Amino acid sequence: MGVTRMEEKLRAFLQRYLGQGDQKKDLVQEDDIEMLVYGACIDGSAQDIMDYGAAHPEEPFWELLKLLRPGLYGVTQEELLADDGED
Repeated sequence: MGVTRMEEKLRAFLQRYLGQGDQKKDLVQEDDIEMLVYGACIDGSAQDIMDYGAAHPEEPFWELLKLLRPGLYGVTQEELLADDGED
């Protein structure tokens, strides 16, 4: 599966946050950006993240994580039920 256009756009948009952070524990790294790109492209929130980031440029990267939609994307009902039986 190749890289989608939305994935490319979001990754390029998020590059401005790379290295942002006052303390070492808050420093935005490439892995953080990749994690957000992956999650946003799976749950469909990529455009929402770019829109929010453009409208609120003063917000830190970590606030964008709150825009990810909770859920178990890609997990089927059968897989969830199978996991319940293993306990």
